[in-house]
Amino acid sequence: MTVPSDAWRTRARALADLLSDQGEITDPVWHRTVARVPRHVFVPAFYSDDDPPELVDATDPRWLRLAYSNDTLVTQRKEHPDHPGMLWSTSSSTRPSLMLRMLQILDVADGMTVLEIGTGTGYNAALLSERLGSSQVVSVDIDPDLISVARNRLADAGYHPSLMAGDGSRGCPARAPYDRLIATVATERVPYAWVEQTRPGGIILADVRPRGMTWAGALARLTVADDGTATGPLISCTWGFMSARRDVALPGVPEGVPIDTSTTHTRTSDVGREALRTPGLSLLIWQRLPGLNAFPGASATRVTTPDGSWANVTGGTPAKVEHGGPSDIWRHVEDAHAWWSTHDRPDVEAFGLTLGHDQYRLWFQTPEGERWPAPGEP
Repeated sequence: MTVPSDAWRTRARALADLLSDQGEITDPVWHRTVARVPRHVFVPAFYSDDDPPELVDATDPRWLRLAYSNDTLVTQRKEHPDHPGMLWSTSSSTRPSLMLRMLQILDVADGMTVLEIGTGTGYNAALLSERLGSSQVVSVDIDPDLISVARNRLADAGYHPSLMAGDGSRGCPARAPYDRLIATVATERVPYAWVEQTRPGGIILADVRPRGMTWAGALARLTVADDGTATGPLISCTWGFMSARRDVALPGVPEGVPIDTSTTHTRTSDVGREALRTPGLSLLIWQRLPGLNAFPGASATRVTTPDGSWANVTGGTPAKVEHGGPSDIWRHVEDAHAWWSTHDRPDVEAFGLTLGHDQYRLWFQTPEGERWPAPGEP
């Protein structure tokens, strides 16, 4: 469906005004950018929030209004072979407020080159192309079908950035080095390849969060140094992007962990399941237990780790803890809670990250400050 220019431009300007009024856009350049990019071109069809979701396209009277709303619009869903009949979201146009917040944090300037990890619909690549020029933008996505569709839609909107199908964790070395790198998919760790492909003084902005406990994540804004390290603060972001897919055929969801419930131990704890959703503390729990999955239930939350350890934990205190497997993993949660409590219960933004060839370190308050113990350390 062809939308008259005046119709979509009016809505695009209204979206830019809304984001400015909300404080998500503070730079007039980004206001002009949002007002000039036709978001509807990148979301000709998407799923509604109805239960079950309905496909909304140009035949639906809601379509154009929703296309320029400050909402995430899911455009692709896939079934996981281990969960027949269950569809998982695998691509979307993320809510513009988060996209523009990140683009402003990225701090681009004329003449800079940007690598985007996670092309998706192509809308974010369009915003970057409008701001910097198509020749300055490279975007990578694991899904060749998404790349093909995004390339056509970008061209329809007048943009021609370089698009590559491939594993985003490897970046795009052919066009490196870049002045800026932005990841619009969530990863559990920032790949060192991204550091290697960003020039000294350049910035990496990544959404770092676990697959099984997405509320524990944050944005990492890292500046690359001459010595090949990258360091910077964590920025609060309660809900971020979909997790990166390791396989194009599979959604980026937590993988099931076989557990043995034949032997169960029961105890009480002064730390209930609320700890898993507490900003700052949840980040430390995840760092203490890499690969942690959390499955909330009506009265208890089950947590598992890759070695097959598990625990069912109720809310409130004293909480009831049932656990099994190689170790009592809730002890690690209690250790994290004790550290967090004695350090005045810091939020996410009290922490930062440093990574290099042979290090990946979460630090407290300053890069030279206290280091959060790695798994297995006291």
